[in-house]
Parts: sequence; structure tokens; C-alpha cells
Amino acid sequence: MVSELAGVRLRSDSVPILGKTGRLSAGSQWRPRGAGAWLLIVVACLLTLLMAGLAYCMVRPVRWDGPGKFGGAALFFPLHLLAFTLFAAVLAFLAKRAGARLAAWVFGLVVILTAAMALTPTITVWRQARQLDVPLSLGNYLANAGRPNFGLPQRERSVVYGTVKDGTQLELDVWRTGKPNSGPLRPAIVLVHGGAWTHGNRSMLPNWNRWLNELGYEVFDVEYRMPPPVRWLDEIGDVKAALGWVVAHAAEYHVDPARISLMGSSTGSNLSMLAAYSAGDPRLPSSTDVPPVAIRSVINFYGPTDMALLYRTCESPNYVRPLMRQYIGGPPEEFPDRYELLSPLTHVGVKAPPTLTIIGASDRLISMPHAQRLNEALTKAGVLHEMIVLPANDHGFDVNWGGFGTQIARVKIKQFLAKYVVR
Repeated sequence: MVSELAGVRLRSDSVPILGKTGRLSAGSQWRPRGAGAWLLIVVACLLTLLMAGLAYCMVRPVRWDGPGKFGGAALFFPLHLLAFTLFAAVLAFLAKRAGARLAAWVFGLVVILTAAMALTPTITVWRQARQLDVPLSLGNYLANAGRPNFGLPQRERSVVYGTVKDGTQLELDVWRTGKPNSGPLRPAIVLVHGGAWTHGNRSMLPNWNRWLNELGYEVFDVEYRMPPPVRWLDEIGDVKAALGWVVAHAAEYHVDPARISLMGSSTGSNLSMLAAYSAGDPRLPSSTDVPPVAIRSVINFYGPTDMALLYRTCESPNYVRPLMRQYIGGPPEEFPDRYELLSPLTHVGVKAPPTLTIIGASDRLISMPHAQRLNEALTKAGVLHEMIVLPANDHGFDVNWGGFGTQIARVKIKQFLAKYVVR
């Protein structure tokens, strides 16, 4: 008899190996018979090695400038790994039907491994959500499963918020609530994109803008100049220029100039905190001629707070250090004053606005000490602040808009803004 599996013809009438009793020997039951069985074993072993390596990258602090990026992606979309579970289960069934017992057994291991990889971080985050009294939705995860939170500049929303000395025009995208310019003035969020100070664009995480609009916030998504050349003063200066522009045009967008908050992710959080905490500091001036702006609150998504600490201790130095040198001009040994001046920790004081910090416990770029030191500094200064640490979440987890970490973040941000901005 002949059967077919994955295009390979397998013979099921091969002569069995008999023991002295005339029964099939134990060893022969596991021995591959035919090219198809051998192919299944090879596929099973390769899949096992691949999934084992991915599992290692998920649970160990493997560098982002190496295979660690794949572990981070798996933590972004853990339930997506169940596709591998299903795939391995189907192959295990087919291997068993074809008499390839060893391959079936190995595929069974892959089923167990991938199911654990998918469910362990999911269960961990669900437990955290219960502790925080945050409801999670599997439906929301599935609804966004194939739609990462990525975007490009929205030309139809773009406006020029300033022109610098060399003639460069600075742009931001205006995301409106769609409500009429009547009634009470609305609060605004100035959102600053990430990208390690060297890349990225305005409206890079568009789902945040849409969601904030739904909550009633006018959103201004800022783009700033990036290297080359060295831009260590320009980037923060551009953010401050955008803030001044929003205040100057507050009436046009029905915005309350006393209720403007800053929000960013990664680099964007660094610049947001820096702009909020250093308002009025002549060492970090605006790129355009606008007055300092008092910020109502800051939302910090996994942002670096100590630049020298980031350069010296980052777990992904081959990725981070060259980008920081492009931005600042060199290492901290060469420019210690610049690194200190560009660290939000340097500027924390009693006038700092309420701050919400959200960071993943598995962040491979911005280590936990950045959030912890900020927390300590804000406490010492008597500044209102909150910190949310999300287990089993890596840097940039909100790229999965339906991810359970992102769902927790949305609830905590809504509560934070209602507490410190809406009132």
C-alpha cells in the first residue's frame, strides 16, 4: 500500500523487523522507514530547535541587536504562537498516521513547547491585570491580531509649526476629535514619536491618536529634526517649539492652553519628560521664538531617564551606542555635560508635572533602573506620579494594539488623565 504526505510517497508495506518472538521489536517501532518518515523527522527537529531558540530569547535578556528582537516580537504577540501549536499538532497527527512514530513524538514536544510559550506570558499578564483591577478582552486581542500599530505621516493632517534659521520647516499632524468648536475648551495631548533619536516619524503609532480623540483630547503628533548632523539641542528645541505653537493656536483648535499634556514612547518619552521638566531652562531653548509652556501631565512609555546610564549599561549596546553617538556627538566620556543635560532626571524638581510611567518588565533596551530612578526622584521632589510595570512585555509592546499589556496601559492612561487633566 502507498500513502502520500507533503508530496512524498510513503510505502506502508515495507518488511517489519521481527524479534525472536516474531513480534515487532521495540527499536524497530521507532526506526524511520522510508524517505517520507525521514523528512518528517528532519522537519520536526528543525521546528523544535527553532521554537526552543525563540523560547530562550523570550525568557532570557538576549540582546535586541541580535536574536533578542525575535523574542521581543513573540512577547508582543504571544497568542500568535498558537498557530505553531496547531501546525505541529497537525504534523504530529499525520506523522502518526504514516507510522513515523519518532517524528510524531517530536512534533508532540513542539505542541507542548509552543503552547507554553503562548500561554505563560499571557497568564502572567492576566494575573497582573487582576491585581490592577483592569478587565482584559480576548476579543480585542483577536480583532487587532493582524493590524500592528504602525503608521506614516498624515499629509492631510499636517501643518507647519515652525521654520528654523536654515529654512527647514517643522511639521506636526493634527488629529481632531471631530467635535464642534463650542462648549468648554478641550484638553490636548502633544505626542512625540520614538525611534532612538535617529529615525521615526509623526503619526508613527496612529492608534494612540485615534483613541485619545475618542476620549475627547485634541492630539498634535510632532516630528522633529534628526541626525545627521548632531541634533542634541535641535530635537528637544523642536518639541518645545511645537508646544509653543499649540498654545499660540489653542483658540483655533478649541484647546485649553492650561491643559496640555505630553506623551511619548521610548525616545519620544525621553524628549517629552525633558521638555516638561526643563520648561524655561535657557540651556535647552526652543527652536523658534515661543514662550515656555507649562505642561499639565506627562505620560512616559518606557523612556530613558539617565543618558549616561543608558549608554553604559544597555543590554543591546551594539544597537544603542552608535545611535546615541549620532545624536549627541560622542560617548559620555567625551561629552559628560551633554549627557547630563539631556537626562530627564537632571531636571526633576518640585514644579515637575504629574507623571505616569509604563514599562515592560522584559524591556531589553530601557532597563528597569530608568523607571525606578525616576520614581525615586519624583517621590523625593514631592511630584505626583504613578508607575506601572507590565510583566512579560518588551520594549515597544504597544505595537500590538490589542495586546494585553496595551489594554492595561489604555485603562491606566485613561484613569491618569481623568485624575490630573480632565478635572
